[in-house]
Amino acid sequence: MKLAILGNSPLALEAALRFHLHGAALTFYLDSDSLEGFTSMSLPAEAYTSELGMGLLKEMNLSYAPENFEWGLWEENYKAPLIQFLKTHQELITDEVVSITKRFLAPLESIPGKSRFLDLFRVIHRVNPREFIESQRESDPEVFKRLNDEVLTSLSSTIEMYQDYDLVLDFRSDLGKASAAVSGRALGENRRSDKLSYGLDALKAAQEMEPNPRNRELALIGSDSLAGEILLALEEWLRDTHSRLFVVSAEEEPFSRFLEEGNQQTVKKLKKLFQDIEEEFNQEIEVFTKKLREWQQLDDFVQVKIPRPVEPIPRLNYFSGHNVTAIDELVDRKRMFVTLERPEFRQGKKHPENNILDLKTIGADHVLVGHAKKNLQLVGLDSQEKGYFDLTPSRPNVNRGWEKDLKTLEGIEDEIFKLFSPVGAD
Repeated sequence: MKLAILGNSPLALEAALRFHLHGAALTFYLDSDSLEGFTSMSLPAEAYTSELGMGLLKEMNLSYAPENFEWGLWEENYKAPLIQFLKTHQELITDEVVSITKRFLAPLESIPGKSRFLDLFRVIHRVNPREFIESQRESDPEVFKRLNDEVLTSLSSTIEMYQDYDLVLDFRSDLGKASAAVSGRALGENRRSDKLSYGLDALKAAQEMEPNPRNRELALIGSDSLAGEILLALEEWLRDTHSRLFVVSAEEEPFSRFLEEGNQQTVKKLKKLFQDIEEEFNQEIEVFTKKLREWQQLDDFVQVKIPRPVEPIPRLNYFSGHNVTAIDELVDRKRMFVTLERPEFRQGKKHPENNILDLKTIGADHVLVGHAKKNLQLVGLDSQEKGYFDLTPSRPNVNRGWEKDLKTLEGIEDEIFKLFSPVGAD
């Protein structure tokens, strides 16, 4: 069988090793996935390893046995030699995948008496022209000499190529640029701005964020494991009394799911942060209540001269059950403006006082999109397409994520073996 494995995650590496040993002819499409930004928890030493991987290292007279897990050590001593091992036996491609389609079948088209699995999958990828030209120069220098300038110039533009496969295993992460809207796309979101960050870029921006007049108010979109990691990265920034964070989430109780599924260390830190911010706000409310009571007891002619105490606004402010429907940036490019809507079928249980208006706009110095989803780039396919297997790797701060992913991978192996019969079988 010929298959394509997509992704540069530990899970994709594990799948490539397994199917190589199963005798498959595979193409491993590596992309720029990275999980190194997740730093809220300490991973066990055996994280992102397997008996198969460790066994192969041993056969190559190499070892990997860190006392404490570090991404750099894992990359250098586990991943790199195994990638090199695969490279000597299989095809590895670092190009961007443009789309995954069927070779001939139209969407919903069926073949009389046959399964759609009869038709191959086509993976189109974008080739780096410089690398392609250099490879041609090295493989056939005589032909390369005969190419004229016009041909060489044409090769300098973007080149797309394709390969066809029996199976596609899509193990790409969902941490790239997606959309601020859980429904797919927000109005005006296609603009590029240094005040709008997505996925891992949003996490990196949060880790570098410092309290200053240019970043007093931030908006965090989402409340899953990535958003939780971003929020913890903003802890020092958030504890500054001049900082305010708007959390926009489609969840009625933001972070409720992650607090159940997350890594114990991360969840503990997140709960502690929530508790500290809540206690601090309650103290501000007590001070405000006392000052308001004192102000109300003043005579009218004195009240006119003394401003009424201002009610404090939470520095961690929730818009729960909301969708982002538009993102705008004014000409002066000083702030971003995010338009929010809450549908009738969702309640906003966290900070319900923000639900008075169905449509509202909040201003922020920077918008961090903390939910993401894989850009599948599928044409005419869905998750039920026989021969196409989609598994988004668990993020590091999800409890027992690696263990669960390996279990799911075993299930995918079983499904694939059902699709093929041994050579010589009736």
